[in-house]
Amino acid sequence: MSTRDRAAALSADIAERLADPGGVRALLPPSPEPSRALTLSDGAPGIALLHLERGRVAEAALGAAHRWLADAVTHAKNPSDGTPPSAPGLYLGIPALSFAMCRAELVSGRPVRAAARLAGHVRAFARGLAAWEGRRRPHDGECVSVGTYDVISGLAGLGAHLLDGRQDGVEGSGEALAEVLTALTKLAVPLRLDGRSLPGWWTAQHSSGYAPTAPETGHANVGLAHGAPGPLALLALAWRHGVVVPGQERAIRVLAEWLMGIERQDEEGGWWPRTLVLAPDGAPTANESGPGRASWCYGTVGIARALYLAGSALDVPEWRRAALTAWRAALSRARRTHDGPAGARLTDAGLCHGWAGVLQATWRMADDTGDPQLRAWLPWLADRVLDLAATDQPFGLRPPLPDADTVSDPAGFLTGAAGAALALHTFATDTAPATRWDRALLLA
Repeated sequence: MSTRDRAAALSADIAERLADPGGVRALLPPSPEPSRALTLSDGAPGIALLHLERGRVAEAALGAAHRWLADAVTHAKNPSDGTPPSAPGLYLGIPALSFAMCRAELVSGRPVRAAARLAGHVRAFARGLAAWEGRRRPHDGECVSVGTYDVISGLAGLGAHLLDGRQDGVEGSGEALAEVLTALTKLAVPLRLDGRSLPGWWTAQHSSGYAPTAPETGHANVGLAHGAPGPLALLALAWRHGVVVPGQERAIRVLAEWLMGIERQDEEGGWWPRTLVLAPDGAPTANESGPGRASWCYGTVGIARALYLAGSALDVPEWRRAALTAWRAALSRARRTHDGPAGARLTDAGLCHGWAGVLQATWRMADDTGDPQLRAWLPWLADRVLDLAATDQPFGLRPPLPDADTVSDPAGFLTGAAGAALALHTFATDTAPATRWDRALLLA
């Protein structure tokens, strides 16, 4: 059986295991956070994405998608378990449900009654957060927070959903998206702190855990999930789709050139640190001495994808070359360290910090560039996900390893089986996702 056939079989097996919300919930460990039920990362909206994507090739999957969406709606209407009825970020609450409902419209080809109402709430959340950022005073040393601009909780993620809405002709999406983009262009304004100039996305939050701190002990985040590459990817994707606001080109150039300037090199090629902090002399410096694991959330593939999108949007060959070269280096490094120490390699199957995220990102990059070297890597990456198949586990994959005191979700979209199955489905079909589910990762 070929790698593609095995990938298709595992994706289908996982989908079958994730078909019934009640059955899945019974197999999950008790969660200290009931609000996870209405999230893209762990909950019903995220798992629905798998079945919606598979609905184009497996009609029974649409029934499973309907069950998960109905389950999500129940949680939204009856938040007695602690689920907030609304939240500003893409991954939690109403925006998460709205994202999934819009995928349902794409698959069905007809309006979904709740989708328009939910989209209106998302526009309101986005406009409110954009207005909040618009009142910030970077010249007076007022820092932005990660949760204001990032993909998971902030403007970059909400903007990704609004960009979808504009593409699909959802009324009001274009105007709200323009407000989000305008707010994000403010990141190009330097932060003035005690006579020094720091990047406009410098946060007064610790680099580990994001607890509030003074700007002097804060950081600049470099990961796609929570750092500057997230806004860069959105600004670039919007540009590619003809959505342009004043200051957008400058912001793209400021963010992209910053990434170019902080890139490091080792024997395999380029890599980026996770965070920058202030050195004793007051200059921003890398908080890590060497490349970490390849991943979507903080690894080279996520960062390089944002840089490539920027280079494509503004037609800057240097950025595209740097992104492609660093990508090849990251994959070579991943192969070299595959059998090495756990701290230097990926051990999970999921999208966020596992092999599936690297597989999906590399498929997108190979599809965009036509690069034969990247396409040649795809079966090897798919094999790494397949290596983690475990028929004795409830969701068909070895569960994610605990990270410090946090146990990642074994079933959901971001770290669990649903997301891994989606990436395997892309690889197996060698076709761009019909539902654009990876817009939630700002990969395309």
